[in-house]
Amino acid sequence: MGRLPIAPPSQLAQKLADGKFVIAVEMDPPRGLATHKLVAGASLLAEAGADIINVADSPMARMRMSAWAVCDVIQHRVGIETTLHFPTRGRNLLRVQGDLLAAHALGIHNVFVVMGDPTAIGDYPEAMDNYDLVPSGLIKLIKQGFNLGMDHSGTSIGQPTNFFVGAALNLVPSDMATEFKNLTRKVKAGADYFLTQPIYRAEDGEGFLAKYELQHGALNKPVLVGILPLVSAKHANFLNHEVPGISIPEESIRRMEAAGENAAKVGMELAVELIQKVKPWAQGVYIMPQFHRFDLVAEIVERVK
Repeated sequence: MGRLPIAPPSQLAQKLADGKFVIAVEMDPPRGLATHKLVAGASLLAEAGADIINVADSPMARMRMSAWAVCDVIQHRVGIETTLHFPTRGRNLLRVQGDLLAAHALGIHNVFVVMGDPTAIGDYPEAMDNYDLVPSGLIKLIKQGFNLGMDHSGTSIGQPTNFFVGAALNLVPSDMATEFKNLTRKVKAGADYFLTQPIYRAEDGEGFLAKYELQHGALNKPVLVGILPLVSAKHANFLNHEVPGISIPEESIRRMEAAGENAAKVGMELAVELIQKVKPWAQGVYIMPQFHRFDLVAEIVERVK
């Protein structure tokens, strides 16, 4: 008996349209063939109340199972909808379009368009990572091409796709003007919603959106705020001092340091507090589990539902 794809439109699109506060959780594909841990993690998150699983594509440019295959496994073994991360880097126009058709045929209708990590930092630094499209160009290809039944050359693909397209947003950029320019370009190309880099102060995101509205008008697109739970004082200090674009409040670091062996629990509490603070202006959150601690994220999801 054949498998039936998840019916369009995407459940994510419907939930956001209905004004539901959406909880998305990121998972990485396995480095080999085994998927049992992945399925177990996704099942735990689904039972906790997560709305959607985001599947990263070769994070940190490391060799892993293809993300669209993992989306297919999760959707049909766990029964929760997925979002496919779709980097432009390393894909020419032929592969971009072929992979999109394959994903849609498997019932994967949510895609998150990103540039992707450079191969120079990964397992195969000598590998080519050329690309024909930047993220805004791929968004335009999907929304103004595939979703209208045409490929990049204007040739019919038989029937339109119905992809729901997400794009990346940095709420604490080093160059605000450039981020505003990129955001405006993605909106014009047709992005349906935005996933952000992790933040640790709710006011950072609210301030960014207020400044954008003053210069360009209200964004009027759903924003899912990046939440990266802290698991130890060492982890918090590393992120704060070594990862560009991440700034953790001193009070949060002090709480993590004072927690000792209970640091992971405090990190979870900090994440819950932050999620409650972003609810007035965000349409959801995008949680990035650290060190495969899906148990901690499941508890966060349960507490904020």
